[in-house]
Amino acid sequence: MLKNQLDTPSLILDLELFEQNLATMRDFARTAGKKLRPHAKTHKCPEIARRQLAAGNCAGICVAKLSEAEKLADSGIQDILITSPVTAPWKIARIGALNRRISGLQLTIDQPEQIRLLAEQGTREHPIHVLLDVDPEMGRTGVSFAEAPGLGRFAAGFPTLVLDGIQCYAGHLQHIPAYAKRATESKRLMSAGAEVFRTLQREIPTCQVYTGAGTGTSPADLQIPELTDLQVGSYCVMDSEYLGVEHGGPSYAPALRLLASVISCRHPGVATLDAGTKSLYVTPGAPPRVIENGIIQNDFTYDWSFGDEHGRLTFPADRRTLKPGDRLELVVSHCDPTINLFDDIYAVRGEEVVARWQVALRGCCQ
Repeated sequence: MLKNQLDTPSLILDLELFEQNLATMRDFARTAGKKLRPHAKTHKCPEIARRQLAAGNCAGICVAKLSEAEKLADSGIQDILITSPVTAPWKIARIGALNRRISGLQLTIDQPEQIRLLAEQGTREHPIHVLLDVDPEMGRTGVSFAEAPGLGRFAAGFPTLVLDGIQCYAGHLQHIPAYAKRATESKRLMSAGAEVFRTLQREIPTCQVYTGAGTGTSPADLQIPELTDLQVGSYCVMDSEYLGVEHGGPSYAPALRLLASVISCRHPGVATLDAGTKSLYVTPGAPPRVIENGIIQNDFTYDWSFGDEHGRLTFPADRRTLKPGDRLELVVSHCDPTINLFDDIYAVRGEEVVARWQVALRGCCQ
C-alpha cells in the first residue's frame, strides 16, 4: 500500500528518520559511557520498544504504569522499570505475579508503607528489585534529597527487596526553550541526586543504578559521572514541542506525522482538516506543524478552534492553494498523548507503507 492510500487521520512513522534517531541517541550515550533506558510512555508500542532494544546500548525499557508493564511483558520484553510509584494495595498485589513472569522487573519507591507492601510480595527466591525515587524539586513524586538516604536504608533492610539504586527525573526541565538555562538547572539537580547515590553506594553494595534524564536534558545529564542510564522518550519520534527548544547536542528528526486531509476550503487562506482535538493533543504554544519533503512549512498555521473533529489551517492565500481531498502531513504537538489516541502506527519507507504496528499499550493508564 502507498502512503496516499491510507485513510485519514492516520499516524505514520518515517522509518528512515526513526532509525536515524535511534542510532543518534544510542551513539551519543555510548560515547559518554552511559546506557539508554527508553521510555515506552512516549509510543506505547511493543514493536517500537523491541526496535529500541535491538538498536543496542539499552539497560531496559521504562513504563509509567503497571498496566503498561503487564502489556509489555505479554509481548516478551523482560527488562522493565515502572517509573511511577505503585502504591495502591490492589495493584501491589499484582506485582508478585509480574515479578515471577519476567526476569528484570524494577519498581520505584518513595514511602515506607509502599515499601512494606512490596516486601510482602517478594520472596527470597524472587525478591522485588526497587529504585529509590528522588524528587528533583519537582514536587510530583519521590523523596527529598535530604530524606532519601534514610528511606534507602529502610528499604535495604527487607530481605525480600533489593535496592538497585535511585531514580531522579526532572521532567519539569525538559522543555525549557533556552538550552543554557535547562542545562544549568539539570546539572544542579542531577548532581544533588548523584550525592545521594554515592552515599547509598558506600553503604549498600547492590546500589549500582542511577537512572533519570530525558530527551531535553540529555546533553547536560550525560556529563554527570554517576548517572548510569537515560530515560529518554520523545527522541525516537519527536514533536513540535521539542522542536521548539534548543538542542544543546545532536538533533532528532520529526519521524512521526499525522496524515490529515482537507475536507473544506470555502474561504481564502483557510482550510478545514479532518483532524481536531480527537486526533491531535492540544499543547498550547506548540501547535502541529505542516511538513513537506522533510521541511517544516512556516507559512501554514494550525489551531484547534474548529473543535473535536476538525482542525483549522490558515495560510497565505496569495501564495498557497488547497482543495478538498488534499493530504497534508503534520508534525504532532505532543507525541505521547497524541499516539495514545490511535490504535495503530503505519511504518513507511518513502511512499510505501511497510508495516502496521499496534499501539498495544493505548489506554493503559492504571
